Amino acid sequence: MTAISWTRSAWVSIFALAGLCATGSPAFAADELAAEFGSDSSALDRRWIPSFSIFTMGGVDQRAAQMSSADTSVVPSGIPLDRDGESRGIPWTSGVTLDIASPVILDLPGRPRLFAHADIAYTYDLDDPVVSQGDPGEPPFLPETSQFLRAIENVGASVRVEGKPLTFSGGLGTVFSFEAMDRGFRVRPTLEWMYRRDTMKNVLASGENEINDITCGPCRLLFVKSQTEKGFHSLGPGIELEADVGRAGDFMIGMYGAFRAYYLVGDRKANLRSTGSWRRLDDQPTTRADSTLVSRYEREPWHYRFGVGFRVLWSPEE
Repeated sequence: MTAISWTRSAWVSIFALAGLCATGSPAFAADELAAEFGSDSSALDRRWIPSFSIFTMGGVDQRAAQMSSADTSVVPSGIPLDRDGESRGIPWTSGVTLDIASPVILDLPGRPRLFAHADIAYTYDLDDPVVSQGDPGEPPFLPETSQFLRAIENVGASVRVEGKPLTFSGGLGTVFSFEAMDRGFRVRPTLEWMYRRDTMKNVLASGENEINDITCGPCRLLFVKSQTEKGFHSLGPGIELEADVGRAGDFMIGMYGAFRAYYLVGDRKANLRSTGSWRRLDDQPTTRADSTLVSRYEREPWHYRFGVGFRVLWSPEE
């Protein structure tokens, strides 16, 4: 199944469950709620509450990568290419959420309602150099003012990870409402889902001499640059604490803080093998065989998101 179909299926599942709550459970009918709760049941208890929110979140992601080569001296000056690295990034995201809360489902403290949300967020700080040595990125070159091998610039190797800017997520759970200090509070424990894609990039740049290791006469250069993409699905628990901060007509304004923990489901690893050919500066054939850079990228199973937002709820006064 493609990443697009996975994403579409997850969004459809979230809205299908919300729709099932709306149409498939007779316990949500207003007359049956009234019969269950008696005369104390308010119009608000029997009402669906749609809402819209804007949020900002930071996320803790840990990545690990390893790079190696079939050649023992691809990078000059005796720098070994075999190397492991890891990073713990905090990519920040800003996004919007559509939410829906059902009528009260049980006559218990907290007046519990079912709750569903679907989110889309834009991620900042996408580029992460998990493993890097030297100064790769652009093709290597020998400055015209020098003929020495050590003067070659843009030499090195790296494995970089770049997240796609859009992140999709959603959740299902329960809303508990309370009154304290003349203010309304809501607690939302949820089961969360998130989908995101990463791009892994290999870069290898080197230079050496066909004849000796002192001057570039003649000199040959290598530049390898390739990439691959991989999508990741995650599931885990979440919690929100929200407080009312004001009212604007039929709308209640709430501020909330959220924390979500996700466990990556499926394969957490990606491999990338890149092969490049050497090129002599004098455009003559070279005796050097092709060189290969092998990268292995892995994400840790757990990652986390935390942040704040404000929510606009449709909640007419009785």
